[in-house]
Amino acid sequence: MVIQQIIASILTFLLCFAYKNQIEQIGHILDINNDVLAWGVPTFIILLCVWKIASRDWGLGDAVAVIILSILIMLYYTQDVGRIILEVSKIMLGIGAGVIIGYLAKGDD
Repeated sequence: MVIQQIIASILTFLLCFAYKNQIEQIGHILDINNDVLAWGVPTFIILLCVWKIASRDWGLGDAVAVIILSILIMLYYTQDVGRIILEVSKIMLGIGAGVIIGYLAKGDD
């Protein structure tokens, strides 16, 4: 259980190191001017999310981790926070509608 989290975190750190310029760009979008911090802060957030996703038990924390990772990826590609908020709200609306429909379809037990 913990070994897979360690392996996933090491591989993620190596990927973040390999894509240092892209990670720094995400940090600069978040208004972090120092190059080391512009790389370090998003890398730390990514490592925390990967550590949570690699755990054996899934729950609400994993859903939050996936949403945070997708927001960071969208920050790199779109570089527009307003557009990302619109996309995340669409996703949340879809998830909410799916949960309500699933609950209604399940019926009473």
